[in-house]
Amino acid sequence: NSIKSTDGTKDLISVRAYKGDAMTLLCFDVDKSLTAGLAGFAIKFSCNKSNRFIFNRMTFSDAFLANNPQIPKSGKNSSEFAPIQRFGWIHVPSGGDNDTPFFGKYTYFVTPRYIENGKLKDLDSSKTVSVKIDVSPFDLKKTQVAFTRGFASSTAYVKRFGLKNKKVRPNETDLLFDITQTAAITDRWSNATHSMQPTAYSFEEQHKWLGWQARQRVLDFLDAAVNDTNTVLKVFAFDLDEPEICKRLLKLAKEDRLKIILDNSKDHNKPTSFETLFDTAFKKATTNHDLIQRGNFNALAHSKIFIQVKNGVAVKVLTGSTNFSTNGLYVNANHVLVFDNNKIAKLYEDVFEASFGDAKMNSFKGLQFSTTDFDFNQSGLPKFSVTFAPHPKADAQRIFDRISQRIESAESDVFFAVMKDTSGSSILDAIQKMVRSDSVYTYGITDTISKKDNDYGVFLYKPNSKRGIRIAAKGISSILPPPFGEVPKIDGFAIHHKFVVVDFKGKNPVVYCGSSNLAFGPEQANGDNLLEIHDKDIVTAFAIEADRLVDHYQWRNKELKQNKMELDDLTTISDKTWYKKYYNPNDLRFVERKKFIAE
Repeated sequence: NSIKSTDGTKDLISVRAYKGDAMTLLCFDVDKSLTAGLAGFAIKFSCNKSNRFIFNRMTFSDAFLANNPQIPKSGKNSSEFAPIQRFGWIHVPSGGDNDTPFFGKYTYFVTPRYIENGKLKDLDSSKTVSVKIDVSPFDLKKTQVAFTRGFASSTAYVKRFGLKNKKVRPNETDLLFDITQTAAITDRWSNATHSMQPTAYSFEEQHKWLGWQARQRVLDFLDAAVNDTNTVLKVFAFDLDEPEICKRLLKLAKEDRLKIILDNSKDHNKPTSFETLFDTAFKKATTNHDLIQRGNFNALAHSKIFIQVKNGVAVKVLTGSTNFSTNGLYVNANHVLVFDNNKIAKLYEDVFEASFGDAKMNSFKGLQFSTTDFDFNQSGLPKFSVTFAPHPKADAQRIFDRISQRIESAESDVFFAVMKDTSGSSILDAIQKMVRSDSVYTYGITDTISKKDNDYGVFLYKPNSKRGIRIAAKGISSILPPPFGEVPKIDGFAIHHKFVVVDFKGKNPVVYCGSSNLAFGPEQANGDNLLEIHDKDIVTAFAIEADRLVDHYQWRNKELKQNKMELDDLTTISDKTWYKKYYNPNDLRFVERKKFIAE
């Protein structure tokens, strides 16, 4: 939506909203003629249970606030008085006392705010642009896409659960535990006393917040199988230790309704590993020990897949990058996809049966399943294809050449979130090439940059440059500048995603995702599945996820020289004024502003 000039020839103020998984990407723009004194954007939203301005952790300086007594102390973090100094914002709905998010029809109201002579001018409702959008979990075309929150190292986590506790399970020895038990006690704001009070929280509260929509989709999928006695569940599992998942799987095992391939590569085959403990528990639950097979293809049984088979017919499948573990759901940034379609589920079931047992795993490479691209272009479903590894070398080469060429020929943009992007791979090389280039908008995140990876480097935003951004999610600092403060250090990968988006804003948007690490050697040895999805709505959800993660983690990667992060109060108008970069055609932020607001 927009406010047009009086002659109707151009948009003066514009707002566009994009739907993600239980979140919204808002993009805004103002004509250059309206930028003098632009302080940022106030963002208000309304739904059936809430009507308020979004919170901005950054505020104006104490000196500016003292010169603007009309700004209430209690509201200095509201975007009404602390306007957002950027041209886009991802809004993730919060909830009530139990932190259950409010979903439904949202209306967002975006208003540019202005400073004149050191004073924040009153909000001018004549400049407000509104936009309406459904904010809810992603569920379109018989497909669900869901993400973990991946924010164990964040000020939002500290606010809810405290700085000291970063454990997502009580110990590293017990496979199963009661998630309703107290995880820790931390100071939380009490509406009753209007003060901070010591408050206990459970592992369940912690897990629900960290696991976000991915956890809910996984448990919903399992509950549907548990509650229907005509359903058998077939499972590929790599890491397996999440207690609620394991409890449901063991209930199915007790009823002989679970058939599972469980990885037994080196770490998972130890007597004390959670996977071995699950194997033992499975064999106690049922006398039908043939329903569990341990194996690793030629290296790892790396897929993370559930298949519902009802009355002998495969009906639904869950896949993605998310391991069925406390790390996978509550520490890592991950994704799951659920396809509610018999043909897709049948393909995954056939691959499962072709892998069930050591002999079948050892001979899987070279079967038709490992050499074929399986295409789906059915009405009512997203257009996509899937390949299953391990592949013969020639097929791995064919797949990697196709994907890397698609990345390098991007016309609009490349977004990515990849656990490790320095492995031997033409796909990962293509991503690195696009980051260095200024030919398209490139925005992405990997997990850790080690010393041996210095040649690849971390590319942060550089003024007056259109070069891409590549963030490292961990390993640099857990001490952030005020007002962000200290956050917990992460044990394990922060980014476990393996996805690449190409041309989100182009003519042929596509996302590559799934369990594959996108590395050439492992694709010839691991059991994996790699999806190529040509659906604008799904591609948009993944692009927003990459944007969300980059924006969150870049605070850890900046060499921040200032002692405190504050809003630009425009006291001195200069080339460094916050919005100037968005109007410089040679700057990445200019490309970002124009690209996201465009049709």
